[in-house]
Amino acid sequence: MDRWAELGAFLKSRRAGLSPEDVGVRPVGNRRRVSGLRREELAPLARIGVDYYTRLEQGRVQGVSAEVLEAVFDALRLSPDEREYARNLAGPARTIPLGPRTVRPALQHLLDSTPDTPAYVIGPLADVIAWNQLACAMFTDFAAMAIKDRNWSHFLFVDEHMQALFDDPMIGRRENVAFLRLQLSRHPGDPDITRLVERMLARSPIFREIWATYDVADKAHNDFLFHHPVVGDLTLAFQAARLPNDPGQMLITYTAEPDTASAAALHKLRRGEPPTDAYRSA
Repeated sequence: MDRWAELGAFLKSRRAGLSPEDVGVRPVGNRRRVSGLRREELAPLARIGVDYYTRLEQGRVQGVSAEVLEAVFDALRLSPDEREYARNLAGPARTIPLGPRTVRPALQHLLDSTPDTPAYVIGPLADVIAWNQLACAMFTDFAAMAIKDRNWSHFLFVDEHMQALFDDPMIGRRENVAFLRLQLSRHPGDPDITRLVERMLARSPIFREIWATYDVADKAHNDFLFHHPVVGDLTLAFQAARLPNDPGQMLITYTAEPDTASAAALHKLRRGEPPTDAYRSA
């Protein structure tokens, strides 16, 4: 990956999403052939020359100072996650291991101790590496799957059963791709994440379309409406929590508002038979 070319393409994509009104500047010129803020409008906001900014977007500037980058980030109104992504691309080349693909026994015990909440742990590639019984009942029998397919990119872009669970799978798809792009900047050149991205780009037109937007975001929280084949519709709050003592791993939970139909559906799902009794991590 040419990091400077990627940085330039990312900055260009963010500029295209802004208008002069968004940043409080007077439009330059009368006719716009494409949407978005013009370079001539953005460069003064970052206190740099138009030619310099143009070369930055074209990947022809390397070794940009932190002060210039931060000024560009401010001008583009980048989010914290977008700033991290851009800093990762502009920073010195480095290799950071992805971290373990297994969980500590205490963490598996934590999952098993929350039987009323679908919960699992994902690794750096959004691969499901540990889970509890209700997560299997809610989503799929993770233990019966090939390890390479036990991944949210596969679930959201390839696995039709999993896609059918979501009322709007595009919400999860966009979040997944935005997370993968951020992870790729955190672990540049890592063969596993590179192979995953290349495989999904080759396999899914929808993945390619979303990847081209250059959206970047870490996993955090959201509400999802599910259509479950056993208990029907339910709305669950998705929460992602980083595990400080387990680099690269996140605990994912899905909860329902108390005393709602969704809470009753989860309770009914828990009372049912699990897909298999082999629901622990591989």
